[in-house]
Amino acid sequence: MIYSLNGILEEKMTDSAVISCGGVGYSVSCSVNTLSMLPQVGEKVFIFTVLSIKENGVDLFGFATQKERDAFKLLCSVNGVGPKLALSVLSTYDPDRLALLIASGDSKAVTACAGVGPRLAQRIVLELKDKILQLDITGIGEVVSSSSDGTATADAIAALLSLGFTQSEAAAAVAGLPADLSTEDMIAAALRSLASR
Repeated sequence: MIYSLNGILEEKMTDSAVISCGGVGYSVSCSVNTLSMLPQVGEKVFIFTVLSIKENGVDLFGFATQKERDAFKLLCSVNGVGPKLALSVLSTYDPDRLALLIASGDSKAVTACAGVGPRLAQRIVLELKDKILQLDITGIGEVVSSSSDGTATADAIAALLSLGFTQSEAAAAVAGLPADLSTEDMIAAALRSLASR
């Protein structure tokens, strides 16, 4: 397996890049987020990769961070999600945002990704909710655990929902807050965070 590429960026397109390593140019499909992080053409570049071998060909996918590569692998583990669709999802949401959407059960927001309908979005959320902790995102453990218990975090999310915020907005606002805060303090801090966005 090709774990990474370290070379010169030869070309950058809307959905892929060409990286020259040791005289060989590798065409790498990338998310919009990764493409935006690449340097200018002609400069040195390092990306993590996933090699996909299928009957109709071999594809190489590139990622600016290990976290994005891990999110890509998790998405591809969902029945009905192929590499191209996984890239589409990661072009819409960075790994941190995607993890919060999944952890908070916000399948509606996942349908904003090109090619993802309501049923597939629900499947992504359902199948990845327990696995998403692998991405090691600050505060996401509290969001996952709060979805089923009566903690202050869960109560704060419920209060924010009643104020009209979406599930993902509420989850993101409380994700980084200390778990020992009271429900009232958590709501106040979350509202300040949401107001500053």
